[in-house]
Parts: sequence; C-alpha cells; structure tokens
Amino acid sequence: MLLIFSDLDATLLDHNTYSFQEALPALQLIRKRKIPLILSSSKTYDEMIVIRKELSNHDPFIYENGSGIYFEDNKVSLGTSHSEISNLLQDLKKRFSFISFYDLGPKGIQKETGLDIHASERAYRREFTEPLIWKDSEQKLSIFKQFLQQNNLTAAQGGRFLTISSTKNKGDALLWVKKRYESIAKVKITTIGLGDSENDINMLDCVDKAIIVRHPKKLPPNINGHASLIITDAIGPKGWNEAIINILDEQ
Repeated sequence: MLLIFSDLDATLLDHNTYSFQEALPALQLIRKRKIPLILSSSKTYDEMIVIRKELSNHDPFIYENGSGIYFEDNKVSLGTSHSEISNLLQDLKKRFSFISFYDLGPKGIQKETGLDIHASERAYRREFTEPLIWKDSEQKLSIFKQFLQQNNLTAAQGGRFLTISSTKNKGDALLWVKKRYESIAKVKITTIGLGDSENDINMLDCVDKAIIVRHPKKLPPNINGHASLIITDAIGPKGWNEAIINILDEQ
C-alpha cells in the first residue's frame, strides 16, 4: 500500500498565489488510484479543513508541523500547548527582536501573507505552534534556539516564517499515521514524501522516497544520505505534479 505525505506552501500550493492548478493532473491520478494523500503542514486545523475541502481530499492530515494529527474524525495531540509557547515567547521578547502571529493579529497576518481576512483568522487560531518573523541577527538566533531547546521546544524555518513548536515534528506524525495504516490494512506500507523547506526534513527522512520540490526563492534544504532523493527541476506545484506522475508511472 502506498501513502503520499505532502507539505502545502511552495510544494503543492504555489508560493505566491496558493493555487494547486498546476498539480491537478497528478491529484486526479492519485484519486483515480485511491492512494491516500496525507497533507502535512505548519497550517492550523481550521486552515487544513478548508484546503482539504478545496482539494476534495478525505484522508487524514498532519497540522501545525506535526504537533496535531486528524485521523478518522479525531484530533490527536503530540505537541506542547500554544499557551505554554506564547508565555515563553513573551519572556524572550525582552532579549530578542521578533514579531509573532500573536503580535500581528489577523490583519497583520493578512498583510504579511496576502491571505484574505478569513484565511488570516484561521491562521491566527493556533493550538500548538507560533510562527514568527525573526528581526534579530543570526548570532542571536542561535542563542534563541538554545533557550527553546532548554524548554523542550524547537524552531523550524518554513517558506515564510520561523515556527516555534514542541520537539515533535512532521516525521513523528508521519510515523504515527503510517503505523495506524499498517494496523488497519495489515499490509506493508510504502511512503512518498514531498516538501520544500527545513521544516520538511524530518518528514522526508522518514519516507521511502523523498522529493524536494524546488522553491522559487531559496535553495533546496540539505538532506544527507537519503537513498532515493529527488529534487524537482520545476518549481512548486508544477514540480510536484511532474514528480508524482513520474513515480506513479513506474509503479
């Protein structure tokens, strides 16, 4: 049995327009072959529900960078609560310069992302993570990450934001979902993973076939030693589409 795990922003969704039109042929092929497509993103539960509907997707999904999983109409919590993270960040603001989603509010998120106000409100409603815009030096960022580590938290760079979360990640959530499918289907599971950023590395490290989708504004993240790594030539959903069709043609 094949499972496909995919990041959204700058991977399945265009970095600027959030469109998945260029990936439609591959999405239709996945649907025709009844292959579960597990969306895996830093987005919130509320955001994922809307995108899942737009994609006509009915499979489980991973949200807030692996801190939350939606599986068979149930939420599964792996991460630290948003309130705990927010309290720590308030203290750290005394030493470091950054702007969090909490500071921005829905209107500020709208300005930074280009989302409409309703989508920005969904992005604001967080359960486990807090994205922020880093305004300080790289040297201070290293010290900031050390403080997070001391509190069992981590910072992962996504397509636009530095997202603060527990040490549970997309890879942990992927393994949880894979194990559940194995227990239900009673067959060997093969996995494909697609992502574009640093916060996808732990997910791509866990799959049988890893695909880095080329980002329009930055170099592919470093993944060392993966036996079957593919880096797309095309950017975003166009690269996603080509990679999936090529792999499924080989099946």
